[in-house]
Amino acid sequence: MALFQGVLFLCLGAGLLLVDYRALGTGWLTCGPNGFKGRLEVSKDKHPTGFWLMFLLYGLAGLWLVLFSLQLLLGQAEPLPLS
Repeated sequence: MALFQGVLFLCLGAGLLLVDYRALGTGWLTCGPNGFKGRLEVSKDKHPTGFWLMFLLYGLAGLWLVLFSLQLLLGQAEPLPLS
């Protein structure tokens, strides 16, 4: 189970960091689905404070997931419980 969680969290964390890196070039971050109203997007030009806050949150979450997954794969952390 630790191997599966480690690989999954590594992919998710790397994906978050990739989205964060891509946001530096494009100037906007998406915040996920918003039902039938479309998705919430934060632009660097229109909402700079919101953009940098989301940039920080994406970066911290991605970094935490990558570090936790590496600890799982190296056997230094316990896998998350199933229930």
